[in-house]
Formats: sequence, C-alpha cells, structure tokens
Amino acid sequence: MSNPALAQQLTETLQLESPAIALAFVQQPPENIPRFEGIVPAGCVFWRKAAEGTFYADVTDHENCPVGVHTLGLPLSEAIAAELGGLVVKMGEACYLDGAEVPNIPTVPGEKSGVVYGPLAVFELEPDAVLVWVTPQQAMLLQEATKATAWTGNSGAPTFGRPGCASIPAALQSGGSVLSLGCTGMRTLTEISQNLLLTVLPRQVLGELTANLQQIAAANQAMQAFYNQKKLALIG
Repeated sequence: MSNPALAQQLTETLQLESPAIALAFVQQPPENIPRFEGIVPAGCVFWRKAAEGTFYADVTDHENCPVGVHTLGLPLSEAIAAELGGLVVKMGEACYLDGAEVPNIPTVPGEKSGVVYGPLAVFELEPDAVLVWVTPQQAMLLQEATKATAWTGNSGAPTFGRPGCASIPAALQSGGSVLSLGCTGMRTLTEISQNLLLTVLPRQVLGELTANLQQIAAANQAMQAFYNQKKLALIG
C-alpha cells in the first residue's frame, strides 16, 4: 500500500482533523528534501510543522530538547549530554521523574544524521513510523486495527506518558502501535489540543493497516447498530 493511499484511508476511516505524519531516520541529508529552516523548542514541534510539508532536520535542529535527542537516538555532544543530565536532575528535584526510570527510557538504535518529517500523503521515503493525533474514539479504532487490544498474548494496549517522544522508540522496539497520553513538555510546546492523544504506528504494522482498518471500521459500525437497537428497545 502506497503512502498516499494509507494516508487517505486513515483520514477517511478515522475522520482525522490533522493529517497523519510520517518520519524516517536517515544517515545522510537527502539531496531532494529541503533542510528545516528556523528554530523549534523541541523535536516534538516538528510533528506539527510536518503537516505543512516535508523537510529534513539534523541533530542540531533537535538540540533544544536533549530528551528528544536521546529518545530518537541522535548523537549527543558533550554539551547536550551535560544539559540532559542537568534536566534529569531537575525532573528528579521536582518529583517528576524517578532516577531509577532513566536507564529504562527507550531510544531509537542505529547511526543517523537526522530525521525526515512530512505529511504521509506526500512522503516519498519509506516511513519508520507514522504519527496520528487522535481522539479517544479514533485511538480505539487504531488500537483495534493494529491488534493492540487483542486479549491474546500480552493483553492491553501499550500506553505511555512522559516523555512523549519516547513513544517512537517504544513502538519501533515492540513492533506494535503505542498510545502516548502526552507529557507536559509535549503539550506545552506543540500546543496540541488537550482532547487529542498521539498514536505511533511503527513500520512493522503499516503493511496490513489498510485492510485491518476497513475490517475494524465495518465491525464497529455493526456493533454500534446493535447497541443502538438495544438502547432503543430498553429505554426508548
């Protein structure tokens, strides 16, 4: 399934208000993709900027948030590593983060120079992940379509809070969709609606997603008709 077709399926089936965003980790700056121009306070802001078009952002473009540099597995300079350490201390002092959690925060492995972001509908690279801003109902459909809610194996859909950007490596490592409730930093800096959550779809689930979405959408419509009839019969 092509990126445009998947984007259309996501938008139409889920009735998305914001376009699905794709990202790809690259080892070298792509020649045919423009470099991001400007300054952002954190890498998560690129998730909003990418709705406007495709661009490449290197390590330095991400460095205003050392946490994001770490979770995306981008090279850490000595200065940024020191800033990250200081930020972790501050989080601990505020009782926001327990130091014992730090070694368990996931990071994207592998060598990379930066990240390409853009709307999935026009994304020319093979995405490593697709990011979708969703309401709780839309999140449920996506979790069902990716079998994250199946009561087989490890039951329950993976859900994370802070840091929001850690949902990307978590999804890539697990091979399944991950739902992020959104940390304070992500919500403050992206200014995303408080009513929206973030679903990360790793490359491992994209191939079958279109067919699964169609099936789940039809199943939910059937169940809604059933519950509507039951409600009408019982309470009018």
